[in-house]
Amino acid sequence: MIDQARLRVATVGANRETIKRLCDNVSLSGTAIFVDEIREFEKISDFIVRTLPNIVVVGIGDKLSEFDGHIVVRGLRSARSTAAVICVVNDDLVETAPDIYAAGIHNILLVSDIAMEFSRAIGIIGGGGTYISRRIFSLIREPNIRSFYAALNNTPLASVETGSGPLSQREEMVLKLFAFGFTTKEIASELKVSGKTVETYKARASDKLDLKSRVSIVKYGYSSGWFSFLLN
Repeated sequence: MIDQARLRVATVGANRETIKRLCDNVSLSGTAIFVDEIREFEKISDFIVRTLPNIVVVGIGDKLSEFDGHIVVRGLRSARSTAAVICVVNDDLVETAPDIYAAGIHNILLVSDIAMEFSRAIGIIGGGGTYISRRIFSLIREPNIRSFYAALNNTPLASVETGSGPLSQREEMVLKLFAFGFTTKEIASELKVSGKTVETYKARASDKLDLKSRVSIVKYGYSSGWFSFLLN
């Protein structure tokens, strides 16, 4: 987890318009400062040492760009930096996002998402989470649990009224992750609780909704719109 009181954002490969959007959004966030962009002919490792970023934003504006997320990740390792990487992809290159994700970079936004989502993204990433735009998420075949969790957290939880009272946020989140096929162990690891606690949340939620099996949980999820963000 990053100390957000000193959250430093730097950029590599982003064009002037994207950098301006980032600067404006970072200023509005109140939790971060924009440090600098990489200089001409500057090595990634030197850039990291000079700017000491917590988050590096990589602009993907051209398939033949000099920089990409993989180069930046190698530079971070060389400089022994633990900074997180966000790839900001031009909208007309959205089809490249699954390849970026498959290569291990799980923080991805479209340029058009910056104004609405960047402040939220840096807050979540600064807290040790993962952030991915919903439009990009829907293109990925096998997202990991962190990306599912991020996408679910980016979708307001419904207030589910039942005969036994509404589901708590944690009960609904656990039930959703079970519906998407994740195991007790995976959910416990992501939520940083014990497997027994996860099973308790699942049992409480299932009892409130009178759901007796995973199939019934999935059916309930479909009827409640839990999977709708996959189609956006």
